Amino acid sequence: MQLGSKLLVYKGEWGLPSIDFECMRALCLLRFTRCPMDIETNANPLRSGAGKLPYLQIGNDKFIGYKEIKRVLDLKGYPVDAHLNTKQKHLSTTYSNWVFTQLHAYYHYFLYGDPHNYDTTTRGLYAKRTPFPFNFYYPSTYQREACDVVQVLGGFDINDKLEKHDGDYLVVNAKKCVNLLSRKLGRKVWFFGDTYSELDAIVYSYLAIIFKITLPNNPLQNHIKGCQNLVNFINRITKDIFRNECYSSTKLTKGSSYTDSTLTPSERKFVETELNTKIVAGVGAVLAMGAFAAWRGLYTQLTRSSADYDGVDYEDDELEEVLD
Repeated sequence: MQLGSKLLVYKGEWGLPSIDFECMRALCLLRFTRCPMDIETNANPLRSGAGKLPYLQIGNDKFIGYKEIKRVLDLKGYPVDAHLNTKQKHLSTTYSNWVFTQLHAYYHYFLYGDPHNYDTTTRGLYAKRTPFPFNFYYPSTYQREACDVVQVLGGFDINDKLEKHDGDYLVVNAKKCVNLLSRKLGRKVWFFGDTYSELDAIVYSYLAIIFKITLPNNPLQNHIKGCQNLVNFINRITKDIFRNECYSSTKLTKGSSYTDSTLTPSERKFVETELNTKIVAGVGAVLAMGAFAAWRGLYTQLTRSSADYDGVDYEDDELEEVLD
């Protein structure tokens, strides 16, 4: 690979290497194949030429999007399915396409289509990673893309009233997909045994984000949590392969027994509420003790002053000297 080549992606969150599915699977291609290339996480999507990340820069040439990046890596001698036999390559492609049809609509709807999720979480994630003043309108481009995806794969329009959104249909399909993937993985390290594949990259990219992201409404999160082998699959790749790229804006204390990977949004909210309650209670106790100590000191001083007073008023000595 040419010296100075680099992959530009969105910075991660929740302990993941990126917040974006397309960036995640492009990162998987590089790390799975051990392609010697730099990764830039503070990239400006508007410099890609298409207004999106990821993109691969080799010299003055830019290759935008996952498909272009994969094509270049294949030509440079870093094909992700190189270690698979012919049958496994066909199965990898087939499974990857099927996972795409089952999870792509869920991913786009619950990250960009659900109004509450988008306004409270997703919009801010992309806005923080886009330079001013483009961060005001740029996240909405993903919402418009999600509208097309959900219309084709989900059968409804996210611009319609919320009661017309058939989110249950997407959830049912996504849960069936997760169940099948869990059975397919079993106790294996990778889906095809001892070697990685494009299927592993796609599954990890979808499930890691859906499992880790803190959305108010994310029905698949708890379902993934119930598939322990998939949770182990996500955590192993995150820890072993992306330990240098992972990022989280929230740092947990050493004594904390909670981790983002094991808490659902409702559980995390409970923990945060419990912590806030402890802080308020502690501050209140300190103020109460301080107030009592101050009152006690004042009371003691007043008591001593009363005890020393003998009822006789004495004139000032200096005043007596003047009068004499």
